[in-house]
Amino acid sequence: MTEFVLQDSRGNTGDRLMFWGKNGSGYTTNLDAAQRYTKEEASSQNECRETDLPWPLAYLLEHHTLAVDCQYVKPDEIATQLDGTEPVYLYAARAWNGNDLLWQTADGRHSDNLAEAEAFEGSMGVSIGAVGRNGLRAIPKAIADGLARKVVASAKVNHKKALRGTGIMLAKRQKPSRSSIQNCGGCGRFVPSPVYTDCSHCGGSNAP
Repeated sequence: MTEFVLQDSRGNTGDRLMFWGKNGSGYTTNLDAAQRYTKEEASSQNECRETDLPWPLAYLLEHHTLAVDCQYVKPDEIATQLDGTEPVYLYAARAWNGNDLLWQTADGRHSDNLAEAEAFEGSMGVSIGAVGRNGLRAIPKAIADGLARKVVASAKVNHKKALRGTGIMLAKRQKPSRSSIQNCGGCGRFVPSPVYTDCSHCGGSNAP
């Protein structure tokens, strides 16, 4: 049976898609922590709220990357574990994709995909990582690998292609009805009604 996950398409974290978490735990970028749905369940939720988009899980797994949340990396604690004997990754000290670290690659780039990070000899961690030389810090490879989670970058996936052959028909986005439109009392332009902020065109108040 094909499994689906639901994306909250109202916004991303960095460029990572946000999914409904398991057991009502809120939203998550971690694909492994996303709630699984049947086709019928996913379609039903999309009909109730059109911004909840169903994705076939298998498609997303084919296009995922690996990321490490900077909130779980404490430089002072990491520095005590850089003994020079274990391989390390290097990450940018002051750059992120959302909350996710950017990694030094073999060709000198910074990538948000841990799978592209170059593993350096442990001595590199002692000479660079603890000091933050060149804007880089080191973290033991084993620690970073243990913190890695599967995420999905918005630019790497195509929703229409993902749903092809699934039989899912997305709910159409509702257009505002004429009854929900009014003219601004100041400039006469159409504005949504009711309006609780000043008109974006002339600054006039249209509050009910």
